[in-house]
Parts: sequence; C-alpha cells; structure tokens
Amino acid sequence: MKKMLLSLAITAALAGCGGGETLEDVKNDTPPVIPAATVKFDPANGVVSVPNDLLMNDTKDGTINIPGELDEDGVSVPRADYADPSMALGALDGWSSQVPYKIDLVMPSFVSLDVASAAAPGAVRIFEVIMGASLTDAECSQAPAGAACKLIGELTFGTDFITQASGNSVAIIPLKPFKAGSSYVNVLTTGLKDSLGRSIEPSSTYALVKQEAPLITEAQLGLQGAVNSYENVVISGGAISKDEIIYSAAMTIQSVGSVLNTIKSMLAISRQNPALDSPVVNIPESDTIKTVQEKLVELKRPAPTIFAGVQYQKGSVSLPMYLSTPTGIGSTDLADTYWQAMCSSPVAVLKQQAADQKLVDEGRENEVDPTLFDVGPNEPLCQGLSEGRLHDYPKIDSTRHLTKYNPIPKKQSLADVPVQVTKPYLPVLNTILEQQNIPTLTMPEGGWPVVILQHGITSTKEDMLAITAALSMQGFATVAIDHPVHGERGIDVDGDGNDDFNASTGSVLAYMNLESLLVARDNLRQSAADLLGLRFGLNFTGDTSLNSSDVSFIGHSLGAIVAPAFVTHANTPLDSQVDGLFKVNTVALASGGGGIASFLLESASFGPFVQGSVLLAAGTTESAEFATYLQTDAVSNCGVFAANQQAYVSCAYPEYIASLTMAGETAKIANIQGVMTQFSFAAQTVLDSGDPTNYAAAVKALATPLYMNVVVGDGEGNKPDQVIPPVTVNNPIAGSLPLANLMGLQEVTESQGSMEDGMSYLVKFSQGHHGSVLDPRADATAGATAEGSAAATSEMQMQIVSFLKSRGLYLQITNTDVVTE
Repeated sequence: MKKMLLSLAITAALAGCGGGETLEDVKNDTPPVIPAATVKFDPANGVVSVPNDLLMNDTKDGTINIPGELDEDGVSVPRADYADPSMALGALDGWSSQVPYKIDLVMPSFVSLDVASAAAPGAVRIFEVIMGASLTDAECSQAPAGAACKLIGELTFGTDFITQASGNSVAIIPLKPFKAGSSYVNVLTTGLKDSLGRSIEPSSTYALVKQEAPLITEAQLGLQGAVNSYENVVISGGAISKDEIIYSAAMTIQSVGSVLNTIKSMLAISRQNPALDSPVVNIPESDTIKTVQEKLVELKRPAPTIFAGVQYQKGSVSLPMYLSTPTGIGSTDLADTYWQAMCSSPVAVLKQQAADQKLVDEGRENEVDPTLFDVGPNEPLCQGLSEGRLHDYPKIDSTRHLTKYNPIPKKQSLADVPVQVTKPYLPVLNTILEQQNIPTLTMPEGGWPVVILQHGITSTKEDMLAITAALSMQGFATVAIDHPVHGERGIDVDGDGNDDFNASTGSVLAYMNLESLLVARDNLRQSAADLLGLRFGLNFTGDTSLNSSDVSFIGHSLGAIVAPAFVTHANTPLDSQVDGLFKVNTVALASGGGGIASFLLESASFGPFVQGSVLLAAGTTESAEFATYLQTDAVSNCGVFAANQQAYVSCAYPEYIASLTMAGETAKIANIQGVMTQFSFAAQTVLDSGDPTNYAAAVKALATPLYMNVVVGDGEGNKPDQVIPPVTVNNPIAGSLPLANLMGLQEVTESQGSMEDGMSYLVKFSQGHHGSVLDPRADATAGATAEGSAAATSEMQMQIVSFLKSRGLYLQITNTDVVTE
C-alpha cells in the first residue's frame, strides 16, 4: 500500500482569490475584541473542504482534478500513482453518494463551535440542482460547466441527512445515498453559531466572491461566477435568502452503473456482432454420473447421504476480463490492473480540438499535430457502441478512465472460467425422498429451474455445494463460478504451477485490494459483470435439462454484496427481445452488507487487519511507531501468528491501540482516528460504483422478490455477524440492516404468503454466525454454539428454499427460536 494522507481540506491547487482568513491575518489590537469564527475556504492556497466540484474545474477527461495527477500539459501524459488512495479520486467522475463528510471552520482562541447549532435543522441545507453542461437536461446542456443551472429541490434534514459538530468542523452524515450522477449544493447558514452565540461568518475569500460587483482577474471572475450561480439557484425556490448563506459549494455524485449497463448492452448484441464476445456455458456430456457426495469426499468435507442424490458436473464459460493481468508476483504488481476505457474521453478530445483551434486562431497552424487524431484499432467498436459519439485516438487521453462520458470498458483478455453444475439425480434422490415420506420429483417439461450460486470472499464455488442438497430436494439445478482471483481463478504469473494471487488460498488483499482501491472496485465490478455473462450464457448451453428461462440467485457474503449490482442490471429492461435472457426471478442473500469501506474498518474479523494495514501505509509518526511495535513488543503475544501477516497484524493492532490507551496517548490515538477517517472517505469514494448501497434503490424499484437473512445475535453469548456488522458506528447507512432497509425489505418473524405478487423480506437470526447459511458448525469467535449454529443453518436453508420455490410468494419460518425481531 502506498503512503496515504488525504487532507479533508485538500490541497486543490486552484487558482483563485487570495485572502483566506486565518488567525495570523487577524490584527487583534484590542484585546476584548474576539475575532469571528469563519468557514475555512481559500482556493488560491488550496484550502477547500471536499467534496467540492471546484476540484473538477478545467477537468481534462471528466474526472476530479487531484493535485499532482497530470504533467504540465495535462491533456495526455499521466504521472499519477493511482494506487495512492487520495490520488485514486482523480480517476472518478464525481464524489461518493454515501460517505460522511465535513466542512472545516476557523475558530479563534477560546472559541469553539456551538454543538447544538451544528446539529440543528437549518444550519446546513442541501439542495439538489442541475449543473451546466448537463447530459440529461437540454436547457442546462448549454450552460457553463461548473455553474449551477436549475433547482430540483431541497433535501430534508432528519430524513435525508443529519449534521453534527466534529471538532472545528461541521459533519454532514447522509441517511440515504445521494443520487448517482446528480449534483447538490451544500449551504452553511447563519444558523451555525460559535460558543459565544455568534453566527459563523464567511471567509474573506467567500465574502469577496459572493458580491455582485465584478472582480478583476480571470480566476476571481471564474470563482465569483461559480459561487453566485450556486446562491442564485438555491434562492430561486424562495426557501432561503442570500443574507442567510455564509458558504456554498457544489458536489456532483459519481456515476454508478453506466459501465455495467454498457457491458450488458454489449452482451445483448454479442450474438449478432462477431467483434464482441458472446458467452456460452458449455457442459460436457459424460457416460458416468458423479455425485456431489463424491465431490465432497474428494474435498475432504462432510458428505451426508442426501448429497448422493445430487449430480455434479463441471463445465466452463468464456468471459471477457476487463482486469488486466499483473506482470509481476509482488503485491504492488496488481496496482495498475484496474479497468480502463476502450475509447478516448470525449472531454479530452474536445479540449484537444479547442487547443488546436486556438493555435490556428493565433496563426500558429504549424504547431498543430495532426497525428493526434489518428485512430486506433478500437475505432470501429468505439463508434458503433456509442452511436458515433466516441473515438479511439491513442495519443489522446492515455489515462482512459471510465466515466459517464466514456463508459465502454476495454477487454484485456478472455477467461475460460470453470462452471460448477448440480442437478437432482432422480434415481437416488427419489429413493431418499420416499424414505423420508416426501413426494418424489419428476423433471419439469422445460427442464430444472436454475439457481446461480455466488460464494463469499476468501471462499470458493465448492463451498456453495453445501446448499445444493436442499435445493435439489425441491427440484432446482444450480450453477456457480468463482469470483475473480478466487478458487480456480487464481493468477499464476510466473507459470510455476502455484497461484501468485488467490484470495481463497492467500491474502484477501488479492481481491479487496487496499494497495490499489481502483483494483478493489473493479474486482467488485468484474464479479457483477461475470454474473451477467454467466446468466446470459445459460441460454445457450444446449442442455435441455436446464430451464434457462427460470433462473434465481443465491449469494453469500461477497456474493450478496455484488448481487444488487448484478440483479439491477439483469432485470432493468433493455429490449423486450433480450430481457428474458438476463432475467433473474427471485433472489436470496445471506450475510451481505453495504458501505464497504465503513464496515471493513468496523468488522470484528477484518477490521483490525484493515486498520493496521492503513496505519502502516499512512506515513505518519504513528505509522513508524506501529511498524517498530510489530518487530518488538507484539512478538510476545502475537508471535504465534508471525507466519501469517494478516493474522499477525490483526493480533498486533488492537494491542498497540490498547498500549496507547493505557499510556494516556490521547493525541496519538486522535491522529490514528484521523487517518482512518481520511482513508474511509477516500476508500468509500473509490469503491462507490461497486458498492451495493448505490443499487439498493434500483432493487427496490424493480420489485424483484428478494429475501435476506442477517445474524444479529441474541444480546448475550451469540454475537452479531463478526465479518459484516449489521450496523456501523460511523456511518448510519453502512452494514447489513441499512442495506436491507434501503432495498425496501420487510422485517418478518413468522411465515409469510402472497396470492399474487412476490414480496421481499428480511429475517434476523439470533443464533448462528456469518457462514451459517452453509456451515452448521459452532463458531467460538462469534459465540455461536454447535446446537444454535446447526439450527440456524437448517432454518436459513429452509427459508431460502421455500422462498425460491414459490418465486417469492411464500416464506416458511419454522424454528422461531433462532429468529428475532
């Protein structure tokens, strides 16, 4: 992981007005006069609280401008290290929809922020607006980029967001995700007070550009135009006056889903376009029958007799990989394998055209380089897939970031992905069913309905075999693939027969890559893209025993995390002729969650490792001290884990924090907490387009029947889910339960039924653990007993099977002893 220090008052390197107000600027010759508290805002000196669209001014490709990201020409030659979490923001076309953020203030000595005012309605107001150069609003499409153009409405305090004091800052905490691709103006008002009861005042810079009289320099005029556009738009609704505004700043939320939507569109036309890959699930025929019981014996796992009634097959599907292959075997070699666009950013193209026209207008035609617009090999696809809007100019936009302007990903390779297939094996299964006085099965005329199974992080597709018996007893076939960099999809760079990167057998960082957050984001997107490809490929198996028109989905842990993106794109109408080729009828999720960065930091299982890794990379005094601690004091208690870096750091980090607490090192602890806040902001912003929270509203709107279970514990010995916390402390919309709420799931504790339409339900379990949907064994770290875990597994599987069998019309809850409100 690279050194990471993202200041929330980021050095923006913006040219603008000087005059940011600091205590040194204030001449306090009269002691009784206490200087005013002000908003910290001085773009000329790089003092801008983020998120703020001023960092998108003069964008080169439609992404955020991070200082130091580009060389002097700024158009085509990158020099950014996008593995740096703060620099990774420069690959995004907007800000996070969900991460809490803050606006910094300047407080004179002996004065503080009035806590009550910071948490009161009206101190902070947020307005949804349409910005200039809009892609969706014709009226605003011609307005200047970076200027607010039209008011949509105001968000509601207490429903959409809350605020609170955070030191010398006011924190803004979303209670719902902001809309992807939409823009908002944050406004601080005179209702924000200091401890003396005085209203916070604008910075001298803001007060200067707020005025109507034109300023002098081009930079001043640009900033003045932006600020006045914000204020003029928000007051246009009549709910606030200019006199009340002490600060305003626009933020545009990054696009979510445009790239995956493009991938679905490419799949949809792939059968007619030979230039595109069209996945087909191949299931070889065999003269012998292999059962899941035999496979489980091979894997040296428990193999109850019921699994002898489930047939096991191994197939494959060719899927386009948008992640590139690392060139070396070190962890840093993964850093630049993130997705890239196939085409040149139209923003970069327009800027180059404007630069060339300027040279012509100045009589410097000889300086124009005509080869910049020579087309590359992807020109036909860029043109065809964008209705002529995009081009492949290899010399323009070498960064090739995927944005709402440039959403076509570049295929790096074609992967032959193993597919696990199970089906009811009637000769044995019906005998077992008869012995249990359960009605026997006959394969439906159209074939067995299919359930796509998706496993959790560090797991494999074979782990999902544990639920195949319960599904086979109800007449379901299943298919499953490994996530990228898991199981049989590990990466052997040097060809020695051993995977150099595999999250199942090695480090979790091979997938959830903290050393390059863009790679972590794109592993999530690749997982969703793979599921779309698998679902599409099921239509062309040639296997008449599978009903590809009746497909459901079960996801556990990471499988449940990527599910909302997959289901959203699978079920969003595209074309009536192909919609059925993607449709997922019913969905069941176990132990998922949203707000990935937040819940990772607070995860009992992964949190200590994540926090320890972040601290080691932060480059602070505490980083060096913790590195020394790992080599010295930690050895005595954690040395037993020395061979496993993840386990060793997980053990040592809590001990290090405890030692600081015991020593009363409050300043160091505060510094470390600041590092975690900075990392959470950067990480969640980067991960947003792969985060399920941003697809929750779409899942709710689609009304696809969806069941979800979460282990919340019993308040005594059995703890809540120790991997993905049901709720988090620092982000009210992160964790399992907020995701369920945002998806519109109804909490239930008893059986449910519907005569007409499928419903969506959440069931909370008092017993069991994170893996209970598959694993009936006890988990001492979660306080889950053998009896409670076994009961939870049985009940979870029964609930899932009843829900899928009825296509969401019925949910059977039998053992209420393991279910809680």
